[in-house]
Amino acid sequence: MATGQRAPRGSRRGTAALPAKASKKKTPAKAKKAASSNAAKRRPAVKPPPASKAAAPRKTKTARKLSSTVMPYLTVRDAAASLAFYEQAFGFKRGDTVSAPDGRLIRVVMQHAGAAAFRFSPEGVWSGSMQSPATSGTENPIVLYVPCRKIDDLTARARAAGATIVSEPEDMFWGERIARIADPDGYVWCFAARVHKFDPDKLPKVAKAIQAPDFDVWDIQAPGPEPQQEQGAELDFEL
Repeated sequence: MATGQRAPRGSRRGTAALPAKASKKKTPAKAKKAASSNAAKRRPAVKPPPASKAAAPRKTKTARKLSSTVMPYLTVRDAAASLAFYEQAFGFKRGDTVSAPDGRLIRVVMQHAGAAAFRFSPEGVWSGSMQSPATSGTENPIVLYVPCRKIDDLTARARAAGATIVSEPEDMFWGERIARIADPDGYVWCFAARVHKFDPDKLPKVAKAIQAPDFDVWDIQAPGPEPQQEQGAELDFEL
């Protein structure tokens, strides 16, 4: 070694310096595997092929899901007047309508809470014998029950629109606050809101014995013999 030159650090005199540690080279097999993995990551996901149309069930226009809700169909005197009343008094929304060529409404669907609630048509459209309770003068035996949140506000609104308040809002023992309201066609609507739980202490007492009738069954007389033909009277037919 020439004078003034230093031997590399860590080497002994008379021995050559060790070369720097070279990085490990990937074998061809490992390099090929890594390249394939990176390419798979960059490749966009392949969508599965669409299902065969022949395998999927064919939908028809008539294959519709039927609703299990029973929808009342009312007969009213004036469809246009009833539509205006139901919107103003009860807050129902107008749905599908069908009009005659002269512009008269002949069928109206009213909606409540985002769904169809009931339908109505004027008298004489589908059947000449069907009449509203107001026209026939008879009490309708069916009460239309409608869930509602603010019974008192709805009652005041219906009263202002000309409805007849059959019973003012009242808390019932089964846990609802209800009000019964009659529309101009004579139909009674029961609006109800849940206000508390069932209270058995407020349950009305039921009579233990059935009240006896006002008449005595033994006083009912059996029908008498049929009147006989008077002697000498002529018969209307010949034997």
